[in-house]
Amino acid sequence: MPEEIVTAQATPPVVPQPTPAAEVSSPKKSNLKLPLLAIAALIVVAIIGVGAYLMMSKTAKPTGQTAAGTSSNGKIQIKFAVHWSDATQLKGIYKNGKLVTKGFQQYLDEYNKAHPNIEVVAQTIPYEKYANEFQALSDANMPPDIYQVYSNWAVSYVDNGILDVPPADVVADVTKNSISTAGVTIKNQIWGIPTEVDDYSMLYNKDLFKAAGITTPPATWAEFVADAARLTKKDAKGTITQYGAAFLIDNDWEVVDPFLSLLFSNGGQYLSADNKKALFNGPEGIAALNAELQLFKQGSTDINGNFFDFGKGKVGMVIAPPWNKTAFETDFGAKAASIIGVAPFPYMVKPATLQYGWFTGVSAKSQHKTEAWDFLRWYSSAAEDAATGTTPLGTLMAENIGAIPGRTADFNDHKAILGDFYTKTYIDQMKTSVSEPNVAQASDIKKILMTNIQAAWSGQKTAQQALDAAATDVNKILAQNK
Repeated sequence: MPEEIVTAQATPPVVPQPTPAAEVSSPKKSNLKLPLLAIAALIVVAIIGVGAYLMMSKTAKPTGQTAAGTSSNGKIQIKFAVHWSDATQLKGIYKNGKLVTKGFQQYLDEYNKAHPNIEVVAQTIPYEKYANEFQALSDANMPPDIYQVYSNWAVSYVDNGILDVPPADVVADVTKNSISTAGVTIKNQIWGIPTEVDDYSMLYNKDLFKAAGITTPPATWAEFVADAARLTKKDAKGTITQYGAAFLIDNDWEVVDPFLSLLFSNGGQYLSADNKKALFNGPEGIAALNAELQLFKQGSTDINGNFFDFGKGKVGMVIAPPWNKTAFETDFGAKAASIIGVAPFPYMVKPATLQYGWFTGVSAKSQHKTEAWDFLRWYSSAAEDAATGTTPLGTLMAENIGAIPGRTADFNDHKAILGDFYTKTYIDQMKTSVSEPNVAQASDIKKILMTNIQAAWSGQKTAQQALDAAATDVNKILAQNK
C-alpha cells in the first residue's frame, strides 16, 4: 500500500449522505374552487391513471431492449450505470479534433468490439438522483446490470439485498491489489471493486490572487475568510460580480463535505464510534459552521454562488474534490496550469480533510451476472498497457476523470499525472484525511444536514439551531440502524 494513501483513522470517521422526507415543502394552496361532480371525475381519472402507470412500470422495458437483457440486434446487453454527465468524461478529451484521452465510451467500444455477442452500454443517472433511483430500478425489476456507487449508499443497498456478492476470484483480487478495501467492505464482506479514493483541497485563481495583491494561498480558515473578502467584487447595487469563494446549493458534495472537512480540522467528530449518535452539533461543529458563515455575513459569497463559475474566472476560491480537474482544465485551456492553484484544505486547528470512495459491482437482479462480472474483470484488472500493467479503469480515473484510482498498480503507474500541479496536493493530503464510515440510510442523513446547513447560509437559522435540528432528525435514523 503506497505510503501516501495511509488514512488518518484516529479521529472518529465522518459520515455523509442524504434524504429527509420531512424537508419536502408542500405546494401552495390554490383559491380555485371546482364543482363536486368535476372533483369526482378528476378522482376517477386519477385512479385509472395511477393503475395504468403501475401496470406499465411493471411491463415496460428500457429503450433498445427486446427480450430480457437483450438488445434489438440480438446481443446480450449489459447496462452500466454511472453518474458522469460531462462530454469529456463519457466521450473523451479531444484536441484539434484528435482524441488524446479516452472517455468511458471508448472503453465500452473497445470491449464490445472484442466480444461480438456483448453490448455494454452506459446508463447515466444524475448524481443527485442516483442513490434513490438505483433502489427504485431494482424494486421495479429493471436494475442496471453494473452499478457504480458511492460507498456510503451501499449499506442500505446491502441491507435491501440489491447487490450481488462478488465471485471469489474478484474478492481475492480486490483484497490483494487495492490501495484500501475500507469503502467496499460492508458487514465484513467485500461487495465490489474500488474505483476511486478522493478528498478535498482548495482551488484558487492565481490571476485573481495577483490582482488582489495576495501572494500566497491561505493555510488556515481565518486566512481563507480574509482573502475571500479581498477577492470579492460587487456592482453598484451590491450584487456580487466576482465571488471571493463559492459553493453550490442542493449538492451535498459542495454543502456537507466542505463543512465536514472544516469540522475535522477543528477536532470535531461526525458520528459516535458506534455510528449510533450524531456528534457534528458539538462545540467543534458549531464553531466550524460559524466560521463558514463568516463568508456569507461579510458578503464574500451567497447562496447564488456557483462552484463551477470558478472555471469561468468569476470565483477566487473553492473547496473541491479532485474529479473537477478535467472540467477546469478544459475551461482554462492551455493556461490551466498557470491559472489554477491547488492548496491543502484551509484548516481551523489542525490539517484535516474528508476522504470518501466509490466502488463498482453487479446488481443482484441482473439477468447476466456472469457476463457483467466478466466485463468488470477486464475493466478493473486487465493490463491495458503490458509494460505498466495499467488497467482501463485506472487509466480512466487518473487520466480522464481526474480521480485517484483504487488499484495499487494504477496508482503507482500514474505517478506523472497523480503528481502533477493539480492532483499532487490531494495525494499528499491523504495522510491527514478522515474516512467517512459506511452507514445505512447515509443518503437521507446527508440530505438532512445539507438542508439545515443551507438554512444557516440563508440566515433562516443560527449555526447551533441548524446543527441541532439536523442532529435530532439524524439521530432518529441512526436509532433504526442495527
